[in-house]
Amino acid sequence: MKIKLLNLLLFLFSVHFLFAQGIELYSQFNGRYDYTAIGATLNSCENNLCGVCQIDTTATATLTLEPSQNLIAAYLYWAGSGSGDFEVNLNDQNINAERTFNHTLETNGTDLLFFSAFADVTSIIQNTGNGDYTLSELDLQEAIVPYCNNATNFGGW
Repeated sequence: MKIKLLNLLLFLFSVHFLFAQGIELYSQFNGRYDYTAIGATLNSCENNLCGVCQIDTTATATLTLEPSQNLIAAYLYWAGSGSGDFEVNLNDQNINAERTFNHTLETNGTDLLFFSAFADVTSIIQNTGNGDYTLSELDLQEAIVPYCNNATNFGGW
């Protein structure tokens, strides 16, 4: 019995010192739902396989929903190398990040920053419907140079 109690105390003591990112529910939809995802990369080719370290500033993807599908919510996520570009355009409409995320990767004594951003674009998608969506004004040109040597340069949505 003493060993069980000791193990329980050690477990509770160790859990107290764990550190983790907090998780919070953003939206909840109850019922029978499915989702469709579209997006595109800004990389000219797969990370440096073409010998050029460059990232485009626009990318297009096509949304095709069936007439029987109803749009409930639409979210735009974009990400890339660097500290971040949190103002982009979707079909020439200005989008500002509502939430941002970052990560630092330490490699060979250098800190490489990565970012992602989120915005609710439900009204844009409801008003536009099926068709091409172009993300533009995501400019990572100056940020990618340190990422080229280890092929971690990227941008996309």
